[in-house]
Amino acid sequence: MTEPTSPAKAAGEKDDGITKYMRRMKTVLRGTRSNRASVSSLGEILGESSKSKTPAKPASTSAKPAASTQNKTTAIATATTTTEPQVHNWRAMQQERARALFAKYGLTLEPGEWITQAPADRSVQRVEKPIRMRVRRVCHNCTATFGADKVCSSCQHVRCKKCFRYPPAKPKDDGKGKTRADIPAPKEAPKKVVLTLPSRTGGQDLVCKPIRQRIRRTCHKCSTVFIGDATECENCSHIRCKNCPRDPAKPNKYPDGYPGDVEPPFERQQRVWRKPRRRIRWTCHECKGLFVTGDKTCARCNHDRCKDCIRDPPKKTKPDPDPELLRRVEERLAQLNVS
Repeated sequence: MTEPTSPAKAAGEKDDGITKYMRRMKTVLRGTRSNRASVSSLGEILGESSKSKTPAKPASTSAKPAASTQNKTTAIATATTTTEPQVHNWRAMQQERARALFAKYGLTLEPGEWITQAPADRSVQRVEKPIRMRVRRVCHNCTATFGADKVCSSCQHVRCKKCFRYPPAKPKDDGKGKTRADIPAPKEAPKKVVLTLPSRTGGQDLVCKPIRQRIRRTCHKCSTVFIGDATECENCSHIRCKNCPRDPAKPNKYPDGYPGDVEPPFERQQRVWRKPRRRIRWTCHECKGLFVTGDKTCARCNHDRCKDCIRDPPKKTKPDPDPELLRRVEERLAQLNVS
């Protein structure tokens, strides 16, 4: 394995990433002493050597060792066949990774450049695991995706059962050995019976439908009924608002206005004529001081308000009836013949 030469560096190419990955590959391929020891022991058991093969011994002298090695190999073979994980060649895997890494950065790896100090071939076990799919949850209020926390980062909503889950959850096993296929499909709802009546004119049959109450809306400005689903008055061009009455009225169901209504326009309050009122002032007849409004005791001389105290304006007195007018009324009543 060769490193990039100096002319390639002078050309202005960045080799920080390449050198980093090459150093990492060197450390992987060299390995540790403990790995070498384990690999050598495994090679002795299997009857293999890491670098060169040992010469064969005579059959007479190696009868018992051959039997022992054969027993060991059969035990290891049975152990490997009974285990579930798959076995792969470690050196072949490392070579494939190195070739892919060199091809990524446009380099070539020659067979002679491979490090000879690499550990001997060793078998590694790969455990096959089912593919796991990432579960995503979406807030049902603002449709924002939840992160690691259970609180929405947009509207601070705590994740609940209404929040959407992708993929949807699978039905749980009830503990009796039932699987998803054993669960019966939901029963279809019974079809509703439609009542029909043959048409008298020979046209389409009449279908019985539930009774619906007609809703009428009236303009609150000109008292004109809106036609159908219209939202604009034909008389005064007023857009239907919350003040327009509805028949039948449902204030409990729609307290904030009926669907499709707009805010009522600003209207000035009508002026109402009221009789003018005059403030009444009392004056103490002893010290000629004014009483405080609402008090019946003078603040100067502590005199209680009485009939002699002056009132401004003075209280109105009803005039006495005119005697001449009373005499005329009595004469007219006497002339009337009630019988």
